[in-house]
Amino acid sequence: MYLSELSVKNFRNHTHTAIECCRGLNFLLGNNGQGKTNIIEAISYLCLTKSFYAASDTLVPKFGEGMFEIEGRIVSDDGKPFHLRAAYLADTNEKVFMINRRRVGTLSSVIGKFPIVIFSPEHGAITTGGPAQRRKFLDMVISQSSRPYFKDLLDYRNILRQRNRILLDMKLGRRGGTDLLEPWNEQLVSAGSAVWWKRRSFVGEFDPIVRLVYSHFVAAGEDPSLEYRPLGDRDFPESVGALEGVFSELLRARENEERRFGTSLVGPHRDDVIFRLNGRELRSYASQGQHKTFIISLKLGEFLYLKSRCRETPLLLLDDVFAELDDDRTEKVIGYIERMGQAFLTSTHRQLIESWNLNRAEYRYFVIEGGAVAEQKTVVHE
Repeated sequence: MYLSELSVKNFRNHTHTAIECCRGLNFLLGNNGQGKTNIIEAISYLCLTKSFYAASDTLVPKFGEGMFEIEGRIVSDDGKPFHLRAAYLADTNEKVFMINRRRVGTLSSVIGKFPIVIFSPEHGAITTGGPAQRRKFLDMVISQSSRPYFKDLLDYRNILRQRNRILLDMKLGRRGGTDLLEPWNEQLVSAGSAVWWKRRSFVGEFDPIVRLVYSHFVAAGEDPSLEYRPLGDRDFPESVGALEGVFSELLRARENEERRFGTSLVGPHRDDVIFRLNGRELRSYASQGQHKTFIISLKLGEFLYLKSRCRETPLLLLDDVFAELDDDRTEKVIGYIERMGQAFLTSTHRQLIESWNLNRAEYRYFVIEGGAVAEQKTVVHE
């Protein structure tokens, strides 16, 4: 799919900006703080109904304004057009999302309809940060490609909140008794086992994709891998039913601990994925350049995975992707991206981009200054 038009009003530092996008590479150029990333963020709203950048919609309207609005037109791979509109009203704290001028029933129903891959500097924490960052990465990829997984994940989170509330009350002596906890244990086991099962399947499928992408950017001698072991030293069961049995057993074994700490200590919310390079843990041993190459490989691998699973070409949003890359890897990355689909890339280095020997038949750049498009140009190769 591709985005043909985008319009934003009162969004971050943009009062009213409209752009027409080309189907190839779209470069958003300008100094820091001018509004380049805002365009990337607005596209994420249209595809995910939320920002990848802001924790709350209340932070997004332009200063002094009580609302923001984003509109865009997306065309699917089979040529079907979609008019998307996202709006937020600060007075009522209400978000409106519409597809072809009809309001969607629930925001969660939009996830996966318009697959998208986002890279921003904050995503570097996927390889350098704690387990929560890697779980978030897994959940975003799988949720866009599998609606059953997304439902199981939402159910699991809701059940976990209820169960934790009971455990905290037990710790504080406000109520107690296994009979209160047991119904939530059964639900936690059912939803959590489904999440575990799908995550393990995904990592098994995703690992060779990441290896393939990584090999395009580095010479032989660097071997990336992903390892997912949610049960520690235990062997992963061969069926969901057997996995539920193991989950129940683990809950019983740590019941007293959970009551003492007042929170759930077993389940997918405690997972981690170990990234390795030549068998050594990436987080502890890799250089800054290797971390950057690994995260780019994860994101471009995500693109390939979603394209296959969703049967739709995702949009690729790359915010400051070339920072910390040497010239050789930069050329390899841009050469790889050119062959993929529509991409939006931010950069402060206009001269660098204009010096590249881009092979796409068409690309477009927009110079962003003070929350507005100051200049735009389309380059067409004969």
